[in-house]
Amino acid sequence: MMRLWLSVFVLVVCLVSIIGCGAPPPRSTMTSGKAVIGVSEAAYFPAWKLAVAFQATNPKASISFQSRTNRQLVDSLLNERVEEIFLDRALVKAESLAFQRAGLKLYTYPVAFYPVFLLAAEGNPVSSLDSTKLREILTGTIRNWLALGGDDQSITPYLPLPGEGAFQTIVQYYGELDSMSVRICSTYAQMLDLAKDDEGALLVYSMPIENLPFKRLAFGRAGYDIPANVKTIFEEPVYPFRLDITYVTTHNKDDVAAGYLTYAVSNTGQREAMRLGYRPAAVPVRVVRMR
Repeated sequence: MMRLWLSVFVLVVCLVSIIGCGAPPPRSTMTSGKAVIGVSEAAYFPAWKLAVAFQATNPKASISFQSRTNRQLVDSLLNERVEEIFLDRALVKAESLAFQRAGLKLYTYPVAFYPVFLLAAEGNPVSSLDSTKLREILTGTIRNWLALGGDDQSITPYLPLPGEGAFQTIVQYYGELDSMSVRICSTYAQMLDLAKDDEGALLVYSMPIENLPFKRLAFGRAGYDIPANVKTIFEEPVYPFRLDITYVTTHNKDDVAAGYLTYAVSNTGQREAMRLGYRPAAVPVRVVRMR
């Protein structure tokens, strides 16, 4: 009798387990499944557009994004709260060392590049800034456009948060400045809102600039006024400020996120990045197989 009750109990437990758990969720593949990827504000547009194109040919794939600052994204990846992120800059040395110390292997893939613009009010007569003048503006030595051949108007430099790609490219060019006299903005939307009525504004801006009430300033170097565009960020004379839009992950796998990455760095994905107005990274890899 005891053996009979035991058999019945085991049978009931098995039935409850089967009914309660149901069928296991479908396994994610390179062309199907869901992925949520962390992305910085300046990388969102190309990342999203590439996802739209990837999903158009893979209808069972669903790629969505969570927008964070670059530093928040790196912290989330380091602490394994996310598995893949899209930055608008390369990792700095200290960040790479932190992953190494944590025993995490990094896989980084450049996807595209984009200029960081120096923008001024449309009516500002100044058309270019050289390295010395820009440094003096950022450090507060020059505070009025009059000193640059412009109108008698106070200069207000607007920069994104430290750690964002546009801020980082300035730091890489000049090194760590002793001090900066600038207005820091938490988002580019906030920057535009604060600067829209400021005739003395100077924006360090790294988003598409169509239909904005500002003009691009060229960068003066070696007797040239170098315009900011996807050609000059790599070809001599080089415009020095750019975003490096980079996909970073700590996991080797073959899920839908890997399929999306494979598309982004493929010839087709790189052509799409170019069509969107970005300079393709031209990674010489047809398929990134994540095992």
